[in-house]
Amino acid sequence: MADKVKRPGAEARRKQILEAAMEVFGAKSYHWATTKELAQAAGVSERTLFLYFENKKEIYRQAVKQALQDLFEALGRAAPPLNDVRAFLKISERNFLTYLSEHPLRVKLIFQSLDSMFDKDLLDDFRESFQTLYKLFFAIVEKAKSRGEISEDVSTLSAVVCILGFHFVVAYVEFLDLDWFTGEDDIYSVVDVFADFVTGREK
Repeated sequence: MADKVKRPGAEARRKQILEAAMEVFGAKSYHWATTKELAQAAGVSERTLFLYFENKKEIYRQAVKQALQDLFEALGRAAPPLNDVRAFLKISERNFLTYLSEHPLRVKLIFQSLDSMFDKDLLDDFRESFQTLYKLFFAIVEKAKSRGEISEDVSTLSAVVCILGFHFVVAYVEFLDLDWFTGEDDIYSVVDVFADFVTGREK
């Protein structure tokens, strides 16, 4: 394991490298991106890369983790308290659309990382991150059911799968340039229908 730099500013430099890595890996994938390209994008030398990371694989693992962390934080940004699950679901989904629009390559990186599942370390990283996201939404739905906001007839598993599935569908529609939606209003209408369905309310 490479000795990690601990001088003042080291964390900022490490973040700088990861910010660039998320974009480069998102654009070119793990296998086609080179450490030279990573260094150039980060504005550092290749030697500097390895002062902060052991190898390209570690940079990739940390870049995927950072992309997932940033996405999770974006989902909850400016969201209302969890005692209003309908509003929380709608705003968190809309936050995803904003994040996808602002950081398409980072979302693409997350989806591309599925191609690296042959690697046990990457598989474990991805499983841990998505299990965390699943547990978050599972707890939100369960608490909403206990407060009576969501009918007990609604399967918590089904609701969570629909929430996560929505993100996958919207991302792939964007990446494949499909014409399923004529604009964000169409996407928001899907969010509205889902939120109304799980809460049993009319708009």
